[in-house]
Amino acid sequence: VLSVKGLGKAYDGRTLFSDVERQVAGGERIALLGDNGTGKSTFLKILLGEEAGAGRIKFGPTVKWAYLPQIIHFAHPERTLLDTMLYEKNCSVQTARDRLGAYLFEGEDVFKTVGSLSGGEQSRLRLCMLMDEKINLLILDEPTNHLDMKTKDILKQALMDFDGTLIVVSHDRDFLDGLVTKVYEFGNKKVTEHLCGIYEFLEKKKMDSLQELEKK
Repeated sequence: VLSVKGLGKAYDGRTLFSDVERQVAGGERIALLGDNGTGKSTFLKILLGEEAGAGRIKFGPTVKWAYLPQIIHFAHPERTLLDTMLYEKNCSVQTARDRLGAYLFEGEDVFKTVGSLSGGEQSRLRLCMLMDEKINLLILDEPTNHLDMKTKDILKQALMDFDGTLIVVSHDRDFLDGLVTKVYEFGNKKVTEHLCGIYEFLEKKKMDSLQELEKK
């Protein structure tokens, strides 16, 4: 799905990471963890071509990726959820309602304007739209920030049902539990691979929570 070779990135006169070489296979589910400022979000931006970085990045020929950023932006916040689906997805009213309903936008909810939604609801709407694009690689940056428990559970279930490759930056232990099977740990100017889930990773690091990574 993805090959990264010799990737390095200097920022503000310091090196965030260097000589990163990784192969991501189809169906893998990877958490990017590490202290703030170690380069997790920058790594994602380099993958997506939003920032320059040394080295080589190669996506597989059949990869269709999508990105869910921390801050969601809609070009037309004045449109209703239903109109947003109709304009951007070019589908029938019934199909739009069915897709929105799968993400718990039901009844009169579909006539709300996008701009009136909470941050968590906007994330849910964007994910609803992304999942319709038959993607096979989904990249997320701190997707649970500012989400309530209900929205977080909906998001996690949607990702559990997703059968493609997943790369996610998050320090939410409960959200990542059962969702990812590999960890890329950012720190000391390198990216270390751990072939385990979140609780195994915490046990290995002798930590109780992922927030402790930010204190090291």
